[in-house]
Amino acid sequence: MPGWQQFYQKHRASGIELLSVALDAHGAGRAEPYLRQAKAEFVTVVDEQNLLGDLYGFKAIPNGFLIDEQGILRYGELGTFDVRKPKTRALLDQWVAGKGTGVARSAEAPGNRHAQANAHFRAGEALYRQGKVDEAVAEWRRAVALEPDNYIIRKQIWAVQNPDKFYDGDVDYDWQDEQLKKGL
Repeated sequence: MPGWQQFYQKHRASGIELLSVALDAHGAGRAEPYLRQAKAEFVTVVDEQNLLGDLYGFKAIPNGFLIDEQGILRYGELGTFDVRKPKTRALLDQWVAGKGTGVARSAEAPGNRHAQANAHFRAGEALYRQGKVDEAVAEWRRAVALEPDNYIIRKQIWAVQNPDKFYDGDVDYDWQDEQLKKGL
């Protein structure tokens, strides 16, 4: 978040808008501390049901989409769009300067397994909202069984079962790597 806030401060006078989307079944309250810490001045919404993952076929974050003034998608990058990376920063600086790519990159069209996995995710999210945590996790595990490389869904399980690794200060990426090595 701090990197995006710096980018936004640097370029907002040029007329760009930045929309951030947090993907978290736990709701907006979990994103708020990160937004406050970054002193984010751009709009952030929360996608609790992973509707964007279903629509655009992504299974991991961060994702980025550059949309022009006419609403045309000019560039998309899934799973690796990180403003802290020099390559991404250079692309964004070119875009703002009017020297954008002009060509959209996209992932493969989402397949049936992806749609099925996201249906399980949404069913789990509804159960989670009802306080049925174990049943929600079971649905999410069904989703991961269908699509093992869907880290958005996998991380929801981890965050429910180990909130300290996600919501108590910095996100523990080393712990996440350990979970992946264990096949969890």
